Amino acid sequence: MDSGAEGKKTSERVVAVLVLPPLVCAYALALHWVYSTLVSPQYSYLGYRYSAPTELSVVLSVLMAIGVALALPRRLNRASSIMLWILYTVTVAPSILLAPYTSYLDEATAIQVGITVGVTFAVVALAQSSNPKPLKFSVSPTSLWIVLAIVSSVTYLLLFFTQGLSFRFLSILDVYDVRSDFADEVRQVGILGYLVTTQANVINPLIAALGVQRRNLLLIAVAVGGQLVLYATTGFKHVLFAVLAWAIMLILLRRKKATGPRGASILVGAVGVIVISAIIDVAMSTNLATSLFSRRFILTPGVFTSAYVRFFSENPQAHLGYSVLAPFVDYPYQTTPPYLIGAWIANDPAMSSNANLFADGFANFGWLGIIGAGAVLLIYLRVIDRASAGLPITLVGLVTVIPSVSLSNSSILTSMLSHGLVAAVVLLALLPRPTPNHASEGSADLPPAVEPRPSWRTTRRSPYPQSTT
Repeated sequence: MDSGAEGKKTSERVVAVLVLPPLVCAYALALHWVYSTLVSPQYSYLGYRYSAPTELSVVLSVLMAIGVALALPRRLNRASSIMLWILYTVTVAPSILLAPYTSYLDEATAIQVGITVGVTFAVVALAQSSNPKPLKFSVSPTSLWIVLAIVSSVTYLLLFFTQGLSFRFLSILDVYDVRSDFADEVRQVGILGYLVTTQANVINPLIAALGVQRRNLLLIAVAVGGQLVLYATTGFKHVLFAVLAWAIMLILLRRKKATGPRGASILVGAVGVIVISAIIDVAMSTNLATSLFSRRFILTPGVFTSAYVRFFSENPQAHLGYSVLAPFVDYPYQTTPPYLIGAWIANDPAMSSNANLFADGFANFGWLGIIGAGAVLLIYLRVIDRASAGLPITLVGLVTVIPSVSLSNSSILTSMLSHGLVAAVVLLALLPRPTPNHASEGSADLPPAVEPRPSWRTTRRSPYPQSTT
């Protein structure tokens, strides 16, 4: 390695050491303030309980969160770096930082949660390759687009003939009845749920990314319009908020730097969301913004980690007896873990308290389950880095952002099949790479030391914009 490259790496480390500790402290303060003053008083009946933490548990949890942040990639230049920073912000840091004061855990167990989740995630981050070898497939781009068109057509047509497509904008407050109706349809047509999540989480963001890359407003309109129809038809709020997530990722990732934007930008954005949502709610005497953004997307994964650890420390573990291991183990409950926890924390058997990947790991196999979930995540991230090598990082970011967030409220196995993790890998692996004459335009979006692999048919038109230089 030359002295210039070594100097840049040293500079990155220095910046990280100077910036990340105060940023994580700011995040910890924001989480504690919004949880203790705005969320717990309003939503304690749903399990968002608060008890004053001990000084020792707070100090150790903040130090652990800082240590994990320092282990993360400095730049958002690969699929794994994007997913790691998203997971840290919405799952790992909240699980570590909230454990001392959710009231579910004693001091020793709260510290143990922070150490186990933190060390596991840090190992996952440090085990990623800096130079992933691209997967090699030979598939006609035309064939790929035809398959995607067929899948999309089947998805919307199946919705039309079952649920019926809705083209009116659905209020956030009216989603529950629509969602209940859609759940009834999914029980009768099981494949419908898989098709809708794949369309919303992977295919539509890909169409939007290609529209941005080619400056094609029609493609962008098709992606956004398709997403709004899915939201109005299914009632899934994350489908609507996905459009906002795409916009944020585009703004973040389209910086013209060869090394990519700093990963800490995602953490800065989370602090901003918490503060701005709180200001809006205080000014308007409501709690809607905080509930939708801070509570639902950031605080809930942390609270449920504590709840799952408490419940499955005192009761039999699930051992995947409700899932893939059902034929081989005796499952001790009448319902699945999310409904068990919902009934336990809120006295509501109909409430589904979906766990993040680490909480689910504990529910099934205790502390070893957390480590096991981390091991599966490690392998997945290495695979998706190989699948996406050579693609513009803006495209990779849009395709992976919602599958990443899904890990904050579902198990990694469920997310693989039901929320687009596997679909994202397959799609990214099959996409054509920018041809050599696009290198000047796309080089700023590619990971360092990763060369774009040649297009399968260099005479075909690339889906990425021509360079004007």
